[in-house]
Amino acid sequence: MNNKQDFKEFTPINSSDASKNFKTLIGKFLGYLPYYILSIVLSFLIAFLVNRYSSEKYLVKGYFLIKEKGGRNSFEGMDNFIQGLQLLNTSKNVENEIQLMSSRMVTNETIQNCDFNIDYFLRGQIKKIDLYPNSPFTVLVDSSHVQTYGVSYLIKFINESEFNLYVKEAKPIVLDPKTQALYNVPFVLTEGKFKVGELVKGNSYAFRIYITLPESIKYGEEYAFVFNSKKSLVNKYAGSFKIKPINKQTSVVEIFKEGLWPEKDVKFINTLMETYIQKGLYDKNQISMNTITFIDKYLVSITDSLQFFEDRLQNFRIQNKLVDISIQGKNLMENLYDLEKKKAEEEIKIKYYAYLNEYLHKNKDLDKLAAPSIMGIPDPLLNQLVAKLVQLYAEKLILTQSMERINPALLEKDKSIDLIKATILENIKNIQNNSKILIADISNRINGFEGQVSTLPEKEQKLLNIERKYKLNDKLLTYLLEKKAEAGIAGAANISDNKIVDNAVVIMKTSPKTGMNYLFSIIFGLVIPLVVIFFIEFFDNRINNHSILQSVTSIPIVGNIPHNNKKSTLVIANHPKAAVSESFRNLRSNMNFITKNKSGCNTILVTSTVSGEGKTFISMNLASVLAIGGFKTLLIGVDLRKPKIFQDFKLDNHIGLTNYLIGKVGKNDIIQNTLTPNLSIITAGPTPPNPSELIMSDEFKNLIAELKSDFDFIVLDTPPIGLVADGLDLMPHTDIILYVVRQRISRKNYLNMINDIYSQEQEKNVGLVFNDINFANVYGYGYGSYGYGYGNNYGYGYGYGYGYGYGYGYGYGYGNYGEIEQEKKPVWKRILGI
Repeated sequence: MNNKQDFKEFTPINSSDASKNFKTLIGKFLGYLPYYILSIVLSFLIAFLVNRYSSEKYLVKGYFLIKEKGGRNSFEGMDNFIQGLQLLNTSKNVENEIQLMSSRMVTNETIQNCDFNIDYFLRGQIKKIDLYPNSPFTVLVDSSHVQTYGVSYLIKFINESEFNLYVKEAKPIVLDPKTQALYNVPFVLTEGKFKVGELVKGNSYAFRIYITLPESIKYGEEYAFVFNSKKSLVNKYAGSFKIKPINKQTSVVEIFKEGLWPEKDVKFINTLMETYIQKGLYDKNQISMNTITFIDKYLVSITDSLQFFEDRLQNFRIQNKLVDISIQGKNLMENLYDLEKKKAEEEIKIKYYAYLNEYLHKNKDLDKLAAPSIMGIPDPLLNQLVAKLVQLYAEKLILTQSMERINPALLEKDKSIDLIKATILENIKNIQNNSKILIADISNRINGFEGQVSTLPEKEQKLLNIERKYKLNDKLLTYLLEKKAEAGIAGAANISDNKIVDNAVVIMKTSPKTGMNYLFSIIFGLVIPLVVIFFIEFFDNRINNHSILQSVTSIPIVGNIPHNNKKSTLVIANHPKAAVSESFRNLRSNMNFITKNKSGCNTILVTSTVSGEGKTFISMNLASVLAIGGFKTLLIGVDLRKPKIFQDFKLDNHIGLTNYLIGKVGKNDIIQNTLTPNLSIITAGPTPPNPSELIMSDEFKNLIAELKSDFDFIVLDTPPIGLVADGLDLMPHTDIILYVVRQRISRKNYLNMINDIYSQEQEKNVGLVFNDINFANVYGYGYGSYGYGYGNNYGYGYGYGYGYGYGYGYGYGYGNYGEIEQEKKPVWKRILGI
């Protein structure tokens, strides 16, 4: 069985024990524990700053009832009374009402009813505090003077009678306070000290400042106030609140707003609900007023006519001493009265048709149109068309609040309105023609009766005509007064279709969410380094642990050298009880396994891929540990390009291997003894111009052959084979090849060359030395206990363990183990047993 196969007999197999795997996983992440702690601390600090200095936002909510026709919330009795008069026959839709309530038009009316014209603040280092509604000072504006809006005036009160006024930042706009008309006047504030109550006046501003709450004034603190234009307030609040039904089974809606100033938001929502109620009442009363106005136009002339005929009737009776008329005259008068009454009613209808025709042609506010039924027009088609027109116009008003004029939905609504108007106008034309025919027929019948009246005595004829005209006007006046009274009753009986269920209150603070921010800070503090570490590990090509090393090579690992935390590189000589020194004893022992204790295997070549992987450190301490083990050992510095050994052993490098190979000195002249018993060294000597040729020369081969008979072990410190070919040239003349791999320095592709050599030369004794292992980064790999000492009874043995969570152990002595310099492990390592 060859060496490679023999070595596999003692190569350990990774444990499948779940607890050890779990410890390995935990240990891997705990290797980055400081970064996790730092990330969590920074995340927590950011969360604290956000919670401390972010502007707080609050949710304000109120509840509002929108009446639905026929719904369980409707006021059936009164509503049926009004509908019976057919004055307010409109239907409500909750969605339409929500759109109208959210409109810019209603927001504008609400802002007019709020006292938001001036904002007052107390300015802090990071944020400002709104003082509404309890500002300790107030600003009285001179409404006859133009004012500058959008400017933050800063004020510091010196005492109860003086203050300083100045401006830091401004985007001024000069307006007339009454009309809000724009003025092209530059804003220049005269900064300085002013008296409380003094007129602060400039080209574009004029106001006085008074202290209203002296006990609340913080002298020396910085206050601020801002004049708000009506347009800016509407822009600020329009769309800033939401309205939605609380569920599908009711017409109660919730009105809510999230903002920085909860007191103002409460005021705004409560005013919004009140404004909308008053607007609904105004619209209803406006319909009644329009109807009364229409009737009043005719009452004037009829009242005058009634008075005129009443005077004539009275004068005629007095002058002619007539008290009554004959029975025949009474019959004729009653017939004529009935016909003239019908004719007068039809003429009033004709006048309404004319009013309606003019109203539609002038495109007035169609939602204020007086209903046909008020004038006693029972035509169902006309009443239906007018009601439909009013409804379409109301829907159009809602759409205009959120859409441009060119919007297809708005254009379609205009088409529907125009179509209904055209239909109504055509219907009016037909009704007017029918009314004219009816009036003509009545007039013919009246003419017939008037012919019969002409047969009566002259005085009776005159009395009959006067009394007929009087009664007719009296009846018309009574008729119109009844209609006016009906309209007045309908208006007086108007109650709002809507109702405030709950006034707005502050529900909760929505931002910053203190607890949630701290929770997310911990989560992000854990996740961010986890993601960063994952990407580092994923793209990291370095050999960081044994698992990676074993995945890229099948060469056995014969030594694991921990990180040297000592100042000296000669740890065997200077720190023989250190853990790193014990690892070299393990390496010395493990070399017996790859050679199977064959005699004559005494030439050891130590190399690596690139510079900096620690081959010289390994060479020096391996030679030292062989020497203190009783073996006569020679260390040769074959790295002729970059010699180092002489520095650590403090030897002379003027005469060395180079001098011998060029024939200047003899063999005994280049061998130098050290303070370590059994250890001799041949330094590289002066750097030659042709190091590769010298190493390949027969002189070097003969030198090695001669030295093998003089020493038990020869250790060759060679240049890195990844950079120069010197080490490759030496391999055929060596018995053991130790290839150094350094944790977090060596890369996976560095092993390609030695893997090829190992696969081609199966009989070559090749082993890996994993150097500079850092327990904090090796992800669960650790060493066992080391012991070295002397006792009474002699005993010798060795132990080998390998894998995650395992360790190498080797010791010899007489009886019990002696003391060793133990590495101080962190608590978490001791708990996990790694």
